[in-house]
Amino acid sequence: MKKIILSSLNVVEDIIYSVVALLLIASSFLLIYNEILTFPQVFQEANQLKVLIEIISKTLLLVMVLEILYTVRITMRDHVLCAEPFLIVGLIAAIRRILIISVETAYYQEKINTYMLEIGVLSVMILIFVVSIVLLKKYKV
Repeated sequence: MKKIILSSLNVVEDIIYSVVALLLIASSFLLIYNEILTFPQVFQEANQLKVLIEIISKTLLLVMVLEILYTVRITMRDHVLCAEPFLIVGLIAAIRRILIISVETAYYQEKINTYMLEIGVLSVMILIFVVSIVLLKKYKV
């Protein structure tokens, strides 16, 4: 009886992970499509830097989605949850936010103190993510 229940749970888990994977793949294609539509604006906009930052931000978001998809694939294959891809996603998200803040400071000078504090916190987070990734690789936990 226990084997049947465990087997059934594995099947359900694989089905759910498959649905998640399909949704991530669909999101990736939508992001790529949106970036293709955004790219010509670089040549039309008066503020090209803002459009370029938006394209880079979307590209980093795409990398984050792909990293999560990789994690789902590993989890489905090995039935083990791996921490490293989540740390990489956190690292990319922090870098992406710093990039967005760097553009926003040009337009919202009154928020400079808040942005500086946020960049400081994000920098500490980036350091923690990098150290964690290095330690995971070194000790292969």
